[in-house]
Amino acid sequence: MPNSQVSLRGISRLSNSYIFLAIVSIIIGILIFNFFIKIPNVGVITIDTHIMDEETKDEIVKTLRYAREENTIKAVVLDMNCPGGEVSKIEEIYLEVLRLRSEKPVVTSIDEKGASGGYYIAVASNFIYAKPSSEVGSIGVISWLPEPESLDEERIITGPYKSAQSKKHYTSQIEMAKQYFVESIIAQRNDRLNIDKETLSKAGTYTGIEGMRYGLIDGIGTKSDAIEKAASYAYIANYGLVDINKAVRINEYAPELLSSYSNDTLSKTDTMPTNNYYFYVGE
Repeated sequence: MPNSQVSLRGISRLSNSYIFLAIVSIIIGILIFNFFIKIPNVGVITIDTHIMDEETKDEIVKTLRYAREENTIKAVVLDMNCPGGEVSKIEEIYLEVLRLRSEKPVVTSIDEKGASGGYYIAVASNFIYAKPSSEVGSIGVISWLPEPESLDEERIITGPYKSAQSKKHYTSQIEMAKQYFVESIIAQRNDRLNIDKETLSKAGTYTGIEGMRYGLIDGIGTKSDAIEKAASYAYIANYGLVDINKAVRINEYAPELLSSYSNDTLSKTDTMPTNNYYFYVGE
């Protein structure tokens, strides 16, 4: 009997040792996994401004390129509150979103406004959410004709339109910009649209509810819904969130602080350049 008790105690100690070793092995495995395999992230890019100047456009483009190149970011959410911007700048951002979408899923969450140039950017994403009262659409262009050229007897030009465009030519350029805008919307939304081209071209601004009815957006929801949708597109269940706007600024000025993120937004500007045309909706 005593021998039996000694054997049982020995087995019990041996079992405890195995359990301890198993726990230690699991902990070490988790640490090694976290060290060598980074947790996947959903990146959030905030676009909360008119896009009228080169600096603002460049900042947004940097965030899109960072999201595309950073391997730990598996999906991206555009947190949108943008009423528009200058044509060439909006077009560049639109093309960058398409480039990002070709590699990673992109979901847009429209807060207060995703109108005109803001909506143009949004349609480059895989899926668009808006709130019921959000403003979407306004698919059109605003411009101002150039000032008449003053006479200068000291200057020699080789053609009548070398230094200035005719009003007719300028108007045709604006119409081309509008048509490219409309065609881009139709190409991206495709069979999801429930509105004809003629009505779309009238540049109406719609609520999120109306936008859902016309197929301009895909769902009524918030940024949280957009994050979940982006993660589902990327097939990730456990993930972190990265504020890409902050990450880009920190990466430029203080790389050692990359682990620290906040909800800062891009600087705002109301500057309106002259003699240009805009995907812009006025207040």
